[in-house]
Amino acid sequence: MPPDESPIHPLRRKLRSLPATRRFLLRALRPIMPQVGNLVRWLEAPPYVRWFDLWQQSRPRDDAAIRARLGQALPDEPQPRVLVILSPQRGRAASLVSLTQQVGVEAEIIASPEALSRQAAPGRLLLHVQAGDRLVRHGLAEFVLAARGATRGASRPLVIFADEDTGVGRFRPALPWLKTAFDPDLLLQQAALGRAVAYDTGLLARHGLLGLHGHALMLAATRAALAEAGSQAVQHIPSILLHRKPTRQPAWREETDRAAIQQALAGSGVELLPAHQGYPGVPRLRWPIPASPPLVTIIIPTRDGTALMEACLEGLLHRTDYPALEILVCDNDSQDPRLLARFAEWRRDPQFRVLPCPGPFNYSAINNHAAREAKGEILLLLNNDTEIRHPGWLREMVSHAIRPEIGAVGARLLFPNGRLQHAGTVLGLGGTAGHDMLHSPGRSPGPHDLLHVTRRVSAVTAACLAVRREAFLAVGGFDETGLRVAYNDVDLCLRLRASGLQNLVTPHAELTHKESATRGDDMSPAHRARWEEERATMRARWGEALFTDPYYSPCLALDPPARVLISPPRRLAPWREAEAPPLSPEATT
Repeated sequence: MPPDESPIHPLRRKLRSLPATRRFLLRALRPIMPQVGNLVRWLEAPPYVRWFDLWQQSRPRDDAAIRARLGQALPDEPQPRVLVILSPQRGRAASLVSLTQQVGVEAEIIASPEALSRQAAPGRLLLHVQAGDRLVRHGLAEFVLAARGATRGASRPLVIFADEDTGVGRFRPALPWLKTAFDPDLLLQQAALGRAVAYDTGLLARHGLLGLHGHALMLAATRAALAEAGSQAVQHIPSILLHRKPTRQPAWREETDRAAIQQALAGSGVELLPAHQGYPGVPRLRWPIPASPPLVTIIIPTRDGTALMEACLEGLLHRTDYPALEILVCDNDSQDPRLLARFAEWRRDPQFRVLPCPGPFNYSAINNHAAREAKGEILLLLNNDTEIRHPGWLREMVSHAIRPEIGAVGARLLFPNGRLQHAGTVLGLGGTAGHDMLHSPGRSPGPHDLLHVTRRVSAVTAACLAVRREAFLAVGGFDETGLRVAYNDVDLCLRLRASGLQNLVTPHAELTHKESATRGDDMSPAHRARWEEERATMRARWGEALFTDPYYSPCLALDPPARVLISPPRRLAPWREAEAPPLSPEATT
């Protein structure tokens, strides 16, 4: 984490006085000391308060454009009314002022539950505003525009949530909470919608939810919205629309309600476990598996690498508590007599098989061949340079892989030095795709506790990836011709997502990964040309999707490894869209 988010941090001032420092340090030190490059990029990033003033704030000169945008309604479409329930605690006056200063939309304060019940109707929005919280002056306008933003004939969003920050002021650093697309898994572990949320009052009335608030309302309303209108029923506005009053708890933990989570899980078979010692304040869920667990085929490509295979196999055979697995080692022309001898020993175990895969190394073809030969209902793709860290890792991954809505499941992977190697892949990071929060401290919770929760992501690495065999084969497996070595896992995840499945990563399956210990570095002279071809294939195939990752804020830069604010963001307010830069296939360095 950065040492301080103050807008006048002296290190930032010093670095900005030396324009050549950033480029030199990033190029010279980042390959060998990623944390240094991370720190330098944070120091040069714009301070949050200034960034907010440039890209998130509206001023009187914007009022005409805001009102014009609001006036672009369909002929038969009334202007949505916005109802507000304002809590009576201290700070109410500041909240009222922010509501009276809204541009283009008037808020109607609801004084009683009876009044809310009388005025609830489809198309009307309801916001619960905590005393002391302040909406930005165009906040209601953004909610109204989002509420009617769907094209004619498409379902309209019924729950809309936006980004927020905490403690804007001279003497307290501002803490932005940049959210992602709606993630029902995340919502079961934290009050992930925050306080900047608008609900369709017709939805709440139909399902008897007008009396709920907080996390309980988030859980019940999103479930009802998804049941009525599908995935588009819950929409995220990636813009700061609310200033939250300072509190002792982080915003993403403050309203987490274990009782509401328990009620939402009733009858699902999912257990809400006591808070884990290493994850304070973060609920832990355990998804069920059948009494007769599905067979898992663990697929491990290798060419020699005897020591790596021994370490990997020792953990699989002796430190994994899952009862139904087979190990399918794909031997790509190994010559080491020690490894061939070990193969003979391991074959005595009925769980172990060797599948010959001769010829030039083609990771995609090897895994596709193994998938066709696998006996298991679940495929677990595993690199030979991984080591098991705890016995329950495979049960955790299988419990998610068998969920019908889930495609690929990724694990939390650590470098041998204990720092983070993988906790999900971000599209567009580094120009195509890259690992999120790379090299973070191993025990860090990450921003908004994201490294301590199971969450949905666009892609995960095949270094440790679980997927149902039928789902893998249904999308055609890996691309054997265009993506022989690199990006085949990202491409697979995107095709799974295109088929209607969601990918997720869990921190409760943790392994050590000695990245590229076998195949080598893609940036080496021997591999660079092949890697460039595969990157070009990805860009041609997926285009803009690579730069619009729904699980990564458009307010954050796509330069690895740090999550830092970008100027300008990739998404601006609707009345400022002409100022947005075009999406670029190149990361800025």
